[in-house]
Amino acid sequence: MAEGQAISNDSRIVELLELLANNQMNTQAEQIKQMCGYVGTLEKQILSMTEEIKSVRQELVSMKEDTISRHVRESLKKTADTLQKQCDSLKQQVTQLKGKICNKAGKIVDAAKRKGQRALYKITQVTGMKKKLDAIKSKVDSAIDRVENLEKAVGECLGQQERGSQAENSLSDCAVAEPQPEYGAELFEQYQREHGKEMVQAAEKAVMQEVEKSR
Repeated sequence: MAEGQAISNDSRIVELLELLANNQMNTQAEQIKQMCGYVGTLEKQILSMTEEIKSVRQELVSMKEDTISRHVRESLKKTADTLQKQCDSLKQQVTQLKGKICNKAGKIVDAAKRKGQRALYKITQVTGMKKKLDAIKSKVDSAIDRVENLEKAVGECLGQQERGSQAENSLSDCAVAEPQPEYGAELFEQYQREHGKEMVQAAEKAVMQEVEKSR
């Protein structure tokens, strides 16, 4: 089937549903519809994760290494890379299973045209694939949690960076008002020593937790 095409729009699925309805096999038809909806939900979730990871990558580019260490940023980037690979793998698994569902549906339709209604009872070969969808769903849910945690870690880093920037601006104002220029610089250096280290440590802690989860 075409890339990105909804499984419910595939001609083999459409024809199978029509045959099931015409033969009063409404329960089986509903199962097929639910599977199609299941597949569509998985595809949307994976696409959403891909977009979120893309957004995280853009935020990482905006981070300044003077307040967030290179080690922290690289760790976040590696986590994002790992999650993107997982998303790509999950997308491929869904695509392959979608193809199998449609192919099996097509074979059942062809058999039903030759042999009649009794061939439709092989529909369990299609509905039975839901177990594989459930397995993929479990992996998707786990990946969603990791992406959310990654976003929180990046948000924490950006928040620490923003607070550091606000403090820098405040100290700069102080330096302008102070008749002794060195006083403002000393205050800022002291702030960097006391709080800059805290920012990096907090960020590193959040990052390392996500790195461990992604392994």
